[in-house]
Amino acid sequence: MQVREVFRRPGDKRRDGMYHLWISVEEVKGFCDLPMKPGDYFEVDGGRLIVPPGKHVCIWALQSMIPFLAVKQRKLVEENDWISTTSRLSCPDPNGMVVYKVDIVGETGEPVSWKPDGDAGAVVAPDAGIPPRMLVDQDACSGCRRCELGCSFFHEGRYWPEMSRVRVDKDESRGLDSPVVCRQCGSARCVQACPEHALSRDPRTRAIVLDKERCLKCYACRDACPFGAIHLDTGKIPLICDLCGGDPACVKACPTAAVRFGRAGDGPAKARFVQPGKERPGRTSRGEGGPAE
Repeated sequence: MQVREVFRRPGDKRRDGMYHLWISVEEVKGFCDLPMKPGDYFEVDGGRLIVPPGKHVCIWALQSMIPFLAVKQRKLVEENDWISTTSRLSCPDPNGMVVYKVDIVGETGEPVSWKPDGDAGAVVAPDAGIPPRMLVDQDACSGCRRCELGCSFFHEGRYWPEMSRVRVDKDESRGLDSPVVCRQCGSARCVQACPEHALSRDPRTRAIVLDKERCLKCYACRDACPFGAIHLDTGKIPLICDLCGGDPACVKACPTAAVRFGRAGDGPAKARFVQPGKERPGRTSRGEGGPAE
């Protein structure tokens, strides 16, 4: 982001706890008859909307962005909050598709510095994106349990399902198979529940890491997990997904893309195999069924 001149009136002061936002048109994918053009911008400073002299803002796009901007300008640090890692919005007109970029700027127009961890006054890098996490598609699971084999082989050097961090729950009466694995919660209840602080978060992968020397085997972490994703190994030590260092083996082993590592907005992963009876018809924009691609 280039350094910009920030509009201020004489005597203006910074507002503690609030960011100054610069909202610019990054791209027009459709047709805007206002028109809004790439490079057009406005600012949000406290409760003020600042529009450069001779310029204008589309009120239809603005009304859809106001709830987001009101939160974005506040200095909040919450890992589960998607707003801190979101910097692009689109106008609500499907024919316009005007893409706006929201930047946090400093006193002189320079980007605000950020730190990834541990600083209550830090800003999440606008381009860092939402951290990837484990995603589960229960409907796609075939029950083959290759994920368990891939996980155990990566960690133990042999196929040993009892030592897998991911498990497949089988409901034989209903014919359902459900992969169960750690979802890397932003506010991890397992970490909060541990009385000995034996659980921490890897600063690079964001995976939950267990310090076996500190673990009391009280299983408070297992009881606190809302997904039931903490299992016990053969020595009764909690098993928690460590994302295999950032490249989960279970994801690579799964032939149906029932488990994947990414972001919910990335779209569905392409399966190498589709279990008979679980094919999904294609969808048109109106929701009617159509031929699968």
